[in-house]
Amino acid sequence: MTHHLEIVGTDCAQVGIVRHDTQEWMFFQNYPFIQSELLAHVSACVHPNPKRALITGGFDTQIAFELLKHEDMHVDFVQEDRAMLENLHTFLPQFQETKTHARFKLYDRILDLDLQPYDIIISLSTLNAHQVDGLQRMLAPRGFMVSVAPSPLLEQEAFKDTLKDLQTCAQILMPFNTPYAPTPQIYLFISKHYHPLADMLLQKIDMLDGLRYYNAEIHHAAFAQPQWLKGACARLLKN
Repeated sequence: MTHHLEIVGTDCAQVGIVRHDTQEWMFFQNYPFIQSELLAHVSACVHPNPKRALITGGFDTQIAFELLKHEDMHVDFVQEDRAMLENLHTFLPQFQETKTHARFKLYDRILDLDLQPYDIIISLSTLNAHQVDGLQRMLAPRGFMVSVAPSPLLEQEAFKDTLKDLQTCAQILMPFNTPYAPTPQIYLFISKHYHPLADMLLQKIDMLDGLRYYNAEIHHAAFAQPQWLKGACARLLKN
């Protein structure tokens, strides 16, 4: 699988853009903590006792670095293009530390994973119906997924199609984004049990040290929905 890296200079330092087919991943040299802190701690601060997490469909190993801050958390990361991971070292400052961590494993393919259920699965690519079906089978009974999603502003039909693909595997299906990010990204919280706001664990959040982005206020703000979105997707969202 061939990925292409483009590095662009901006007023806020370098931006790295990795492209493959229709997928694109963007990295900001000055802000490697925004997506990683949000996805890791929104997930781990909703589930009361997560032990195993899977990250697939992208390159952001900073998410694993953040998840490993939670006691007894084991993280599996699937990415076969290891050369690209090395090329992104400027944008993934804790990559070397993460890949040698005792509770972190890097795999080339999902088929290489051990047959153990995950409490949290994070997909850094938009999922199709086939992928959704496969990943949900890898969840623990109370596990949940977080996934990148198309923009409901710029890709309205693709966003709705993604929601439709998730209807049968979610009792809770809520979009969220990255407040105060240079380029906001849309994600989906996909769960049959835990609710990202009602089950948010404030005590757990308060115990996190050394963060630059995530806190309880950001957690709440990330799930705010504009009125037009509620109207356009009323039958597809599950709040």
